[in-house]
Amino acid sequence: MTRRGWALVLAAIAAVSGSSIAAAQSAARDDVEVIIAIDASESMDEAIGRAQDAATSFVDAMPDDLGIGVMVFADEVSVLTSPTTDHDLVRQLISTIDTGGDTALYDSATTAAAQFRPEVQNKVLVLLTDGADEGSSATLDDAVVATADVQVEAISLTTSLTDLDSLSALGTITSADDADGLAGAFERVAGLIVEVVEAPPATTTAPATTIAPDTAPVATNPPESIPVTTSPAVIAPLPEPGEPSSTLLWAGGAGLFVGLLLLGLFFFPRQRVSRRQLGVQKARSTADLGVRTTTAIDDVLERYGQRADLSAALAMADISMRPAEFVSAVGLVAVVAGLLALLVGGPLLAVVVGALVAIGARFWVKYKEDKRRAAFADQLPDVLQLITTSLRSGFGLTQAIEAVADEAEEPARSEFGQMLVETRLGRDLTESMRDLAVRMRSKDLEWVVAAIDINRETGGNLAEVLAQVGTTIRERGRIHRQVRTLTAEGRMSARVLVAMPFLMFAWQWRTNPENVELLTTGSGLVALIFAALLMAIGIFWVRRIVNSVAL
Repeated sequence: MTRRGWALVLAAIAAVSGSSIAAAQSAARDDVEVIIAIDASESMDEAIGRAQDAATSFVDAMPDDLGIGVMVFADEVSVLTSPTTDHDLVRQLISTIDTGGDTALYDSATTAAAQFRPEVQNKVLVLLTDGADEGSSATLDDAVVATADVQVEAISLTTSLTDLDSLSALGTITSADDADGLAGAFERVAGLIVEVVEAPPATTTAPATTIAPDTAPVATNPPESIPVTTSPAVIAPLPEPGEPSSTLLWAGGAGLFVGLLLLGLFFFPRQRVSRRQLGVQKARSTADLGVRTTTAIDDVLERYGQRADLSAALAMADISMRPAEFVSAVGLVAVVAGLLALLVGGPLLAVVVGALVAIGARFWVKYKEDKRRAAFADQLPDVLQLITTSLRSGFGLTQAIEAVADEAEEPARSEFGQMLVETRLGRDLTESMRDLAVRMRSKDLEWVVAAIDINRETGGNLAEVLAQVGTTIRERGRIHRQVRTLTAEGRMSARVLVAMPFLMFAWQWRTNPENVELLTTGSGLVALIFAALLMAIGIFWVRRIVNSVAL
């Protein structure tokens, strides 16, 4: 075949490949739709101008043939336009957004999901908000279900009201610390979409422009190993008169093209690349895995009725973690400690260490609870003194409690602050104070509540009543501390008596292991069980003796 014939073959392959790639890119653009949902609540009033500029720049970065829709949400959700390629209209609608009202976040997600065409596979919702949901008729679960086949790119203008947990449940979060950071957040999302829609071809072929214009072809002899046929050439212009064409060469060219096409489809599948880069398949990142894990643990705790108790215990211990997060953290530490113990001492030690970590975490929470309750009990006389002083100065009881919430030390500050919030929400003051007494297991505070109730019914000088109650509580505390001082020696002796057998056993196991082995079989095992039983009785007896002198 002549050089011109080979050039024509390569040109045909390049032309067909180029048309296939162009069609694929066109299909990719038709296969993607984007909706911009902007929070137009009252809290966005100062940032709405920069949000409009950032959204407009986002539209400018999009290809002209990509469908873009716009919607806003405040008290209600308003769809300004469904996905359209009229980007001038989209820019004009963005510039007309005003603020006011609450944040119907969940309703916006469910409404946006219904605006995409059903045949579109890659649906992208760019969701801008600065707060938590307020006023939606839909729930978070409804929003998650509605956006199951939608890639939600949440842009969070982070404030104290932002609900990051709900946004992470909907999709991927891009945070902006202030209004100036919105442009960068929108630019990141735009880059992901443009990278997919205008991705370069995955395969390369010989460019068709390398064919020279009409010039005299140079004749060459055909390869000797290829049989020559008399069939005419398929692609015009025809080869030189008298030059034979080869069916085998054309079949080889077609096979080469099919092979390259299949290679591109297998190694560079357009749909898989688009979904991976857009995140439509919602790849499980570390954050997503953490959210799924904590959600599953929350469901298990709720099913067995442990979630409320654990939440109350963590709140009382002043541990700022949700129950599922605490269980996850303890489980992770237990697994890591167990793996280290497995490397050191084998499976039995790993199980023991993991169990000790879990038990130790529970005792740690209990210790922090008791410590906080004890600190509250020590602060109560001073709190009553502050309330009494405020009442004598002419303030009401609620104003006196406000002074406690402002000036007292922790934990009294936070506990009375919480009680004050409940009162402002309409709950009776004595009911809130009674719940505080139950939560703190404080008999002294129960006396204070009873004194306030009696004063409400019979009248009188509440300041004098609370002063007398405070004096009584202070004297009881002084006597209690005196008793603990006098019994310190006995309590220390009890601890030594309880620890001594265990320390002696450890010492014997270290110095005379052969003697300890006698306790693992036969009569030695019976003696060990009997000794453990006596130890349990002794510990119980000593605790009863020590606690009997406590007030």
